[in-house]
Amino acid sequence: MKKIIPIVLAGLMLTGCYATTQETKRQGIVLGGCVSGGIAGSNVGSGSGKTLATITGVLAGCKLGEEVAKRTVDKNSK
Repeated sequence: MKKIIPIVLAGLMLTGCYATTQETKRQGIVLGGCVSGGIAGSNVGSGSGKTLATITGVLAGCKLGEEVAKRTVDKNSK
């Protein structure tokens, strides 16, 4: 499992590079942030705390992905 996480994360981060439209790039970056946050959160805690950490990780990852997408996609579209 630990070997596959970096591969999945790298693939998700590269999704924005292959997108053809600005909106597709933005959605890919946000999705990558959500998944990365969920994976990071699932590695924290145990039992019901692990579930809460995963949910928190997904939400934080989505927000971070959204901010990165705003700065990256909007900057490149000007």
